[in-house]
Amino acid sequence: MSDFKDFYTGNNYNQHMYDGLIGFFMTLSHKRMEKSKKKKERVLEIGPGTHPHINYLKHEFDEYFVVDKIKELSTFYENNKKIKFIHQEGDKLPFPDNYFDRVIISHCLEHIVYPEKVLLDIYAKLKVGGSVTIGLPTDPGIMWRVGKFISANFLINKNYNFSKDKYYYFTAKDHVNSIFSLIPIIKKNFNKINFERYEPFKIPLIDFNLFYIIDIQK
Repeated sequence: MSDFKDFYTGNNYNQHMYDGLIGFFMTLSHKRMEKSKKKKERVLEIGPGTHPHINYLKHEFDEYFVVDKIKELSTFYENNKKIKFIHQEGDKLPFPDNYFDRVIISHCLEHIVYPEKVLLDIYAKLKVGGSVTIGLPTDPGIMWRVGKFISANFLINKNYNFSKDKYYYFTAKDHVNSIFSLIPIIKKNFNKINFERYEPFKIPLIDFNLFYIIDIQK
């Protein structure tokens, strides 16, 4: 894994994030992002890498779009007839306003340098009554740091020949936003909350969970 692109486009991402104990909790976080079974006309997912949320949906849809800044992912999605992949590096989404019924951001917002700018653009692209579902790691909460310690010391080096120091460097550069910064930004721009979840232990405290999930409406 020489750089971020290798990690997100290769097999290493799914092997590390969706296998074993880590995979159990990551899969749980996706499942807990779902609630509504009402059919959506258009769904947009932002930045899923090689693990789109589409397989966890409880509702049907007419069109499912994936937007990601990594151009090489087009090869990964080219044979998936259910997903329309669009490579997009800029801040503005390449869609008209009032276009989507639902937007999904799973384990992505923590990577975005200017999250509020992206959220404002998402708000514009949503139809009135449309929703945004956001799943976030609780980094740097206590439980998240415990999980990172276990990964760095017992999983990464053993399974991927990836040193502990390199792993800490990688995650430090990769997670540019703290959960404690993101939640106020989200709630400022979307004030109608459909549901809010703390997973997997359900205690409404960031430090005692691994994931925070919020579904908000326009």
